[in-house]
Amino acid sequence: MFRVASLIFCTLSLFAPLNAAKNNGGEALLAFKKGLEYHNQKNYPVAAQFYRKALLLDGALVSAAINLAITYEKLNETNAARQMYNEAVRIAPKSFYALYNRAQFFQKQGELDKAQSDYASAIGLRPEDASLYINLAALEIKLFENTHKISFLNAAENNLKIAAKLKTESAAFYFNKARLLELKNSRALARSYYEEAMRRYTIGSLEYKICASQSIRLGKQLE
Repeated sequence: MFRVASLIFCTLSLFAPLNAAKNNGGEALLAFKKGLEYHNQKNYPVAAQFYRKALLLDGALVSAAINLAITYEKLNETNAARQMYNEAVRIAPKSFYALYNRAQFFQKQGELDKAQSDYASAIGLRPEDASLYINLAALEIKLFENTHKISFLNAAENNLKIAAKLKTESAAFYFNKARLLELKNSRALARSYYEEAMRRYTIGSLEYKICASQSIRLGKQLE
């Protein structure tokens, strides 16, 4: 059975917005803004220091918890990132940003069941967001490849249909649609979707190269 080594999924802006903060002023918010400034400069160690300071001043500042988790990921501190993503969801269990970012973390770690749960919760908060259905479909395809349970493939197909109805033009949509079609033995159509995905990825990027490779492979199979 064909497998793609890595999951390709949509990303939103990873930063938690300022209006997600419960503290609208004072030292905590100033520390958060300073952390965001260094974050944008990719100075992650210093950004983390200011996010930690913000949380010490206001333990309910979910924006700081989310962004601190992101900086830990950038610094390859996986355990610290996991702890902080969990803390962000504990602080604000109905925060879209907390759930979405933790879902992405779980997905990258290969903890697909946990990612699936967080994406489902995030969809309940933003049912109009096509990227959520695409990401959910991506991990359901992976779960099908791991377990061979047809229910995962059917769920992926349904989620991609919803994303299409939301008029998405995401490269990740076309890529995962291609994967789905190939698993259903629709090779010619799968190839066309890989090519559509290629047109939306940056030339020379890893995603572009993966799509080009799959398109060439399917082309040879169809000869």
